[in-house]
Amino acid sequence: MRFLACALLFAAATPAAHAQVEDEQLWIKLSAETALSDGVDLELETNQRLGNAEGGIFESQYVAKIGVDIGGGFKLTGGLNRVVAVEDGRVDNTEWRPRQELGFPDLTLGKGALSGRIRLEQRFRSDGDDVGHRVRPEISYTLPLSDTVDLELGHESYFNLNTTDFGQRAGHERMRNFVEIGFPLTGKVDAAVGYLNQYRFNRTAPDRMEHALTLGLAVTL
Repeated sequence: MRFLACALLFAAATPAAHAQVEDEQLWIKLSAETALSDGVDLELETNQRLGNAEGGIFESQYVAKIGVDIGGGFKLTGGLNRVVAVEDGRVDNTEWRPRQELGFPDLTLGKGALSGRIRLEQRFRSDGDDVGHRVRPEISYTLPLSDTVDLELGHESYFNLNTTDFGQRAGHERMRNFVEIGFPLTGKVDAAVGYLNQYRFNRTAPDRMEHALTLGLAVTL
């Protein structure tokens, strides 16, 4: 129980306590994964995000990606994310995000495992002509609580590599800290429930902190 309390404290930690804008959200993730061949897999994913400030759904994401094990515990993943931003019940803008990702070998740490990856993204938006480039490193720690239940702690940061005409500004844009409990529902379906704290660093407006309840279902085919 002491470890779980520390985990929750970690996930809620933010770099500053003076955030002036906050929002409570619900993030729902559904995914399906299948093996295409030995060491190659295909994953399809959808994310639906709802917020109090927006009065409902404010973003829908649709992802397709292929991962290839390249040996030594490393994995290369390439994919495409279609993002639809909604405001007042209408589509505000749409975005295509090609992504390239390198996953690192797991490192045993105590009774759990430390994982990491680096993701590159290119952003093509309907409300701008520029292409946004950013890098998203993530580190997580997974601890088995029982034979079927895992606790995961993680941190991800967004670093924008350039400034664009649609509002992206170069620099450290945001950070995410999360805690999640994962468990199987059936032999091929896993579920996860957690809390995610997202902190956005704004330059010309107050910083924004978002508290998200996260729910997920993952199917292995």
